[in-house]
Amino acid sequence: MEAEQIKAIIYGEEPIAILKYFEWPIFSGDYTESKYKLLRISKKNDIEEIRIPFNIVPFVMSKLDCFEEASNTRSGVVWERGQFKQKVKRLVSTPKINQFINQK
Repeated sequence: MEAEQIKAIIYGEEPIAILKYFEWPIFSGDYTESKYKLLRISKKNDIEEIRIPFNIVPFVMSKLDCFEEASNTRSGVVWERGQFKQKVKRLVSTPKINQFINQK
């Protein structure tokens, strides 16, 4: 997805979540790289996962004041807007949620 499309989603009002997670390269146990994804509910009532390109991460981070921190663990952080978690529970089937959580 293009940067302009991601920005339009961020400026919009639909329920979304921003996920920050860390990758540990196999050759280095102490170096981590932050990655970001945008989550939203698709028209098919599934969780759509969109990779946020590195060049627009500063823009996304500057907009987090409109989000609520939903989770903060050693593995990453989740910010949500528009009660994303509750809407996922209501609209997305439990097997699809479990599949999303357990995917690699």
